[in-house]
Amino acid sequence: MTEPGVDPNRDRVPRSLQLLVGALVVVGVLWRAAPLADADGRLMAQWPTEDGYFMLTMGRNVALGRGLSVAGGETPTNGTQPLTTLVWAAGYRLVGPDRAAGIFLALVLQLLASLATAYVIYRLARRAFHARPGARARGLLAAGLWVASPVAMPHTMNCLETGFYGLVAALVGLAFLDTEERPPLWSWRRTLGFGALLGLAFWVRNDSAFLIFAACVGYVWPGLRDRREELRGRLARTLAFGATSVVVASPWLVYNYVGFGHVMPVSGRAEALTGHFGGNLGGLPIVLAEYLGAIVPIPHAISSHPLVIALALVPVLGVAGWLVRARPRLSPGERRLAGLVAIYVAGLCAFYGLYFGAAWFLPRYFLPISPFFVLMTVSGLAWAYERAGALGPKLAPVVAVGAIAAMTFLSQRQYRQGSEHPHFQVVAWVRDNVPEDVWVGAIQTGTLGFFHDRTVNLDGKVNVAAYEALVARRQGEYVVEDTEIEYLADWIGMRDWLTLPVIASHFELIVEDEAANLAVLRRRARTP
Repeated sequence: MTEPGVDPNRDRVPRSLQLLVGALVVVGVLWRAAPLADADGRLMAQWPTEDGYFMLTMGRNVALGRGLSVAGGETPTNGTQPLTTLVWAAGYRLVGPDRAAGIFLALVLQLLASLATAYVIYRLARRAFHARPGARARGLLAAGLWVASPVAMPHTMNCLETGFYGLVAALVGLAFLDTEERPPLWSWRRTLGFGALLGLAFWVRNDSAFLIFAACVGYVWPGLRDRREELRGRLARTLAFGATSVVVASPWLVYNYVGFGHVMPVSGRAEALTGHFGGNLGGLPIVLAEYLGAIVPIPHAISSHPLVIALALVPVLGVAGWLVRARPRLSPGERRLAGLVAIYVAGLCAFYGLYFGAAWFLPRYFLPISPFFVLMTVSGLAWAYERAGALGPKLAPVVAVGAIAAMTFLSQRQYRQGSEHPHFQVVAWVRDNVPEDVWVGAIQTGTLGFFHDRTVNLDGKVNVAAYEALVARRQGEYVVEDTEIEYLADWIGMRDWLTLPVIASHFELIVEDEAANLAVLRRRARTP
């Protein structure tokens, strides 16, 4: 039933847009699900990344009763994000120790999480744009674009926490949003429920601390700005949902501190060693522009070029400037969501741009902003459609077909390359040449350690002893004196460990294959 005075066509979705969104959803589901058929080994090669295999290894070990560990249960660890690891553990409890079956289930769950995220984006758009005509159409288009996006897709299927984090971040945005001009103070039930949701987000990934901070500032802000009579009530509720989030997160924090001496997982501390102050700033415009564009990722080969970074900065600054100028014309819901996202993105940019290392992971770290950025993308498309006037209906089908063609081409290219995993050559060599009970060391051991239990991690991501050796600059001594490693097998750069005198005196190079990106060192015969 239509409310009096409301245009019944105000929220009508044109048939053409329904068909477009349907096509986008088919594209997104098809290319996510295609590796499940396991053509040419794609099930285990296309989507799980090196770090994804770390998480799968830990989940499988939990299911097998080995606790949160790597190296066949020999090395306890906290080098993970806990909730997804426990989900994979539950999966392996269902399917047993079969490695491939656990990966199949993980991919199915990530596909379902992607569809759930698309639905939350649709709900979020309808709530944020409820005061505008076509809110439902915007929500459907945003959901369709996100689920088919070749920019977001790989990071939602990588067997890491990333896809689940995108879902939870979108849920936080939806739960935070009020659409009224002057919404009443939250009930205590809503307050505590929101705090529990924030704590859940922390279990998914600990950098959701920035999302928690954004929610705290966003809720208190009206009381500081123009509703001073509510300040005390808002402060009380902010403290309540903030404290609730800490209570929910505390078991993981306690586990980290008691077991490993630090609240941050060893993976984060190890990756922080790879950077220097401001080292990732040049990568921020690239990743932000990619998630704003949604359709075409910027090729890695040119992403570090100053001109490309400058060009990527244009839409990022343009959108930021437009939001500032348009703020008085935004609805209350739009302003609240924009404020929440702005603080959240600023926190992520400060942390990953100024402090953290591992610049190659920036697209993965920023995936949870994509559900919010796609709303800005759709708003930009709506603005362009309106400004085009009579040309709009003529150009829209061309743009839609071009977008679907581009996304299909990019996803098909990824599928075509999906039988080649960058670490499987190491796995194959170890499988064919090393007995299962012999220890192998590597810098990158996520994939290798999933298939060969007796694997020692050397980059410190999941191995506290290796991390401490890195900090003390005694990596070579750690390998020779503190481990039973007989082989060092990794990418071709593994041969460079021979520049360490202690390694050179105890190991010899037996494989140096540039084409296969493989190097293997073997321990020399031990003298009595």
